Amino acid sequence: MARNTNYEVAHDLQKLAVIAVFFNPVRYSSRYNLYRRFEEHMSQSGVFLFTVECVFESAPLFGLQQQTYEVTQSNNPHHLQLVAPSILWMKENLINISVKHLPAHIEYIAWIDTDIEFDHLNWPHLVIEELQRYPIVQLFEMANFLGPKGKNEILRRDYSFVYSIKHNKPIDSRQYKEWYPHPGYAWAMRRTEFNSIGGLFEFAVLGSGDLHLAYALLNRIRETFPKNLHEDYQRLAIAWSERVAELAQEGHNVGYVPINIWHHWHGSKNDRGYVERWSILERHQFSPSKDLERNTETGVIGLVSRRNIGKLQMSVRMIALERDIVIYFQSRKEDSESNVVKPIKSIEPKPGPVNPKPTAAGSGSHFRINKQTLPKFSSHSNRPTYVVIPGSGYSHINDPESCWVDCTCCERHDHHHDDDCPCCTHYGGGHGWEDHHEKPECFDEFEHEQGCHDHNEEDEFYDAYSGDCDQGNTPGGNVTDDYGDGDHQGDTNDDGDGPGSFY
Repeated sequence: MARNTNYEVAHDLQKLAVIAVFFNPVRYSSRYNLYRRFEEHMSQSGVFLFTVECVFESAPLFGLQQQTYEVTQSNNPHHLQLVAPSILWMKENLINISVKHLPAHIEYIAWIDTDIEFDHLNWPHLVIEELQRYPIVQLFEMANFLGPKGKNEILRRDYSFVYSIKHNKPIDSRQYKEWYPHPGYAWAMRRTEFNSIGGLFEFAVLGSGDLHLAYALLNRIRETFPKNLHEDYQRLAIAWSERVAELAQEGHNVGYVPINIWHHWHGSKNDRGYVERWSILERHQFSPSKDLERNTETGVIGLVSRRNIGKLQMSVRMIALERDIVIYFQSRKEDSESNVVKPIKSIEPKPGPVNPKPTAAGSGSHFRINKQTLPKFSSHSNRPTYVVIPGSGYSHINDPESCWVDCTCCERHDHHHDDDCPCCTHYGGGHGWEDHHEKPECFDEFEHEQGCHDHNEEDEFYDAYSGDCDQGNTPGGNVTDDYGDGDHQGDTNDDGDGPGSFY
C-alpha cells in the first residue's frame, strides 16, 4: 500500500484519544506553562485530550512543598487525578492507568510529551492513517530541539527511531554521534494491541521507558540495560519486550507519521542526567518485584512501605532510594533558561552507607528530614490497600515510616548518641543501640558527627554498584550541537532517552 502523505486526509477523530501525563514533584513553572501550551495545541488539533495528573504524598518528607492538583479538575471527565505514595518517574504507569479510563469507543490511543508541538494541525488524521496500517506508530519524522529563544533557536534536529528503521539508518549506540534515532516524544497504538502487550513497561521508575519501547520493537531491549542493572528489572523488561517484538515483527510492522515536531525548551539537556540516573538504580540494586507495590484500587505503583517489608534495613534503603530520586528531579533545573553546556557531576562510584545521616536542607547532596515537615498520615485510616508486585502483602498509602517519625537520634533532639533511637538501623551499617553495646569501638564522636560509620562493609545493596554504563550515546546533531554528545561510557553529556525528552 502506498504511503499517504496528504495533509488533507480525513478520519473520524472521535476514535482517537491523546493521553497527557503530568507530574511535577519539584513544581517547575516551565512544566505548567508547557502543559497549557500543549492543551491549547490539542484543542486546535481537534483531538480528545485525556490528562492524568499525579501528586506525591511523600513530598513534604523530602523538604518539597505539599502537592496539589494544578492542571486538572476533579469534575472534568477528561481529567484523572491520582495520588502516589512515593516520588518516582510515573509516566508509563500513569499511561497504563489512563487507558483503562478511556471511553469504550476509543480505538486509537496516543501518548505525547507535553513539551512538543506538531508543525501541522492535520497530524491526528495522519496518525489514524498510519494506525490503520501498523499497530505501533511513532508520531513524527524529525524533531527540532529548541533553545530558550523558541523557534528562532534550533539547537539540533533528530530523526525518529521508526524513521531510522524504515530507512535502514544505523541504530547503534556506537554510531549515535553520526546518526541518532530518537526513541521518544510521541507514540500511538491501536487500543486492542496496546492491551495485548500488557500496556507499557511501567517499572522504569527513573525514566527511559521510551528507550525500552523503541529497542523492544527490534527485540533488542537488552542493549538499553546498563551492566549492573538488577537482574529482576532485566527479567521483567525482557518478558514484556518479547510481546512487543512479536507484535512489531521485530521492526517490520511499525510506522511513523511523516510530519515534524518542535520540542520546546525547559532546561538544558546537560542537566537531564540520562546516564547518571541509571547509577541510582544500580547503586540501590532496585528490584521491581521486591521494591514496588501497587494500589489495588487505583493501579498506582510506589516503593514498598515499611509495613510490608519486615526488615527495617530495607525500609531505610527505600527512603535512601527515594531521596536520590528527589535529588535527581531537582538536578534537572527545568526552569533554567541557560543553554550553556555544563558537565553533569557524576555520582561517586563508591557510595557511603546505605542511609547516610541527612544533612541540613540545602547543604550537600542529602536532605535533613525534619519531624515537623512530615505529612500527617494515620496508620489506621481507611486508605486503599496495596499489593506487593507480584506477591500478596498489603499496606496503606504512605503509612509514615516510624523510623523517621519517632527518631530521637543525633540532630533531632540534640542527643549526641543514638542510644535511645527506636530506628535501630537508621545508620548505613544497620546497627543501633544494641550494636553500640556489643561494639564499643563504635563510640566514635567523629563518626557520629559525620554519620558515616559502617561495620557492614560488604553491604549487599551496593555489591553490584558501578558508575560505568555500557549502553546509549547521544549524537551530534546536524544543527548547533550544544546537546549532541554522549555514550554510556563516561560521557557526562550522555543521553539515554534522547535530547530534551520531557520524561
